[in-house]
Amino acid sequence: MAEAAPEDARGILLRGAPGGETWAYVAFSLSPVPLPGGHYPEFSEAPRRADRVAAERAWLAALWTDRTTARWDLRFIGDPVSGRIETVVVAQLYGADRAAAVRAARDALPALARFPAHVTGTRVEDTAEIARLLAPFVPEWGAIAEIRKRVTCRTLTRSWGEERIATAVSRFDARDPSWNRIWTHLAAEPRRTVVSVCLEPCSAPPGLTEGLTMRAQAFGTLAVPGPPDPLYGGPVPGDPFAREAHGLYDAASRRYTGRLHRARVSVAVEGGAPVSDVLTGLIAHTVAPETSGAVVVRPRDGEDHRVACGNLLGVNRDWQREAYWQEVPAFLRTTSGRQLWLSDPGTVAALADLVDADEAAAVFRLPHEEPGEPELFALRRRAPDTSLHGAPAGSTDGGWTDLGTDLGTGPGTGL
Repeated sequence: MAEAAPEDARGILLRGAPGGETWAYVAFSLSPVPLPGGHYPEFSEAPRRADRVAAERAWLAALWTDRTTARWDLRFIGDPVSGRIETVVVAQLYGADRAAAVRAARDALPALARFPAHVTGTRVEDTAEIARLLAPFVPEWGAIAEIRKRVTCRTLTRSWGEERIATAVSRFDARDPSWNRIWTHLAAEPRRTVVSVCLEPCSAPPGLTEGLTMRAQAFGTLAVPGPPDPLYGGPVPGDPFAREAHGLYDAASRRYTGRLHRARVSVAVEGGAPVSDVLTGLIAHTVAPETSGAVVVRPRDGEDHRVACGNLLGVNRDWQREAYWQEVPAFLRTTSGRQLWLSDPGTVAALADLVDADEAAAVFRLPHEEPGEPELFALRRRAPDTSLHGAPAGSTDGGWTDLGTDLGTGPGTGL
């Protein structure tokens, strides 16, 4: 339950935790800036798309912080009545007490509000509205899923010491993908649907690069033919999965350094019917089209469901103990007092969450218009005759007004 906010916390939703610490939430409503010259501008879409991508990557880079408890949640809320998508970015900041949480939220606002030129951001000042955006509805069983990196576990044809089983984690391999097909499908969903993308800034864990490098070397050894088998006389062939794992660990050792993020992508629908396989599959294919490196996971038991709902409704990034492990057997999910090189659970869990700058930009795509395409978002356009000097694109100036279809999104509507 939200606590009463002091005067200096206007527009900041505060929520207390059992240990006495406080979470602060601030939000901006987003909509695409109209294309210049209407839907058929004279200049090419390709340079405009490149500019959008570069601006979004620069914005994300500017948001990065070494604060260990900051998260950004970009969520798209589809409304089947209007056929439009409500878009909001929520920042969650931590403080040891209420005053510290308010300071953290205010410190984060300047960078957050510098949106790229193709996006208009309007600060959500009503804390009840922020609470609604965080929890537009509570997903029922089967009505929530997450898109995760694919975790693959295989028995090898060659052993490494006493180990014969190996695990590898794929990556989101799309580079600057278009989310237009996802947004189009979301706008056409017959039920209220939320797509939530959460990023948590972090630094590479100590020792990660060295650990990944050593594992890449181990898989590289298993990937090439070994010494001749004394029983059959022929050379032992290299293991096919070891070749795949070597490539993944080698790339990870170079990519996951310095400033990183941990990511979560959630999809939920209102009502008791399952979440759409088409929508979730489309997101998975969009962020990892080359190697099918993304998979849709659904809660496997009541505890997983509780965690998945908490992730979405509370901007959390907690681990689902069954669903996230995918095909990894239970005996490989803990070290059990023995050293595991080919299927180390700590390394697997770290890689399953980490994203580099390319992967973060692939999943955290801000709304924009496409030439000749229907308007999908609740647009905020400049009201006529409000000022002689217009606010620049991407501004949070109050002169912008919503001229799109009314979504009925007041605190009492329940959306």
